[in-house]
Amino acid sequence: MESSDRDRIFERAVEVGRLISQTPEYAYLKASIRDIDGDEEAKEMLDRIRDLQEKLIGFLEREEEPPEDLQNDLGRLSEEMQTGMRYQSLISAQANFDKLMDKVNQSIGSGVKEGEQSRIILP
Repeated sequence: MESSDRDRIFERAVEVGRLISQTPEYAYLKASIRDIDGDEEAKEMLDRIRDLQEKLIGFLEREEEPPEDLQNDLGRLSEEMQTGMRYQSLISAQANFDKLMDKVNQSIGSGVKEGEQSRIILP
């Protein structure tokens, strides 16, 4: 493959990225991320969850049984976070964006298959 062919691939990839950035799925995801980032309570809760997760991992790495209260606190905070409206919105936005990206990847895969089966060399 010549470098000009690679350049065309990358140019088209940039164009696909530009088009993706203009989809409703991307806009919804960005807005959901902004909402979470602007929510101090949610950020504090995420920080507490990460702290508890790190402590839990420390116990597991030392092959020790984590204290039950640590596990309970982590479970309670995680559940509380997951039931929040902003978090639910973010999860929904991420799922929709992931579906879009899956379709993009499937389309690329279809193009690769067509290219493998084609005997015509495109310029």
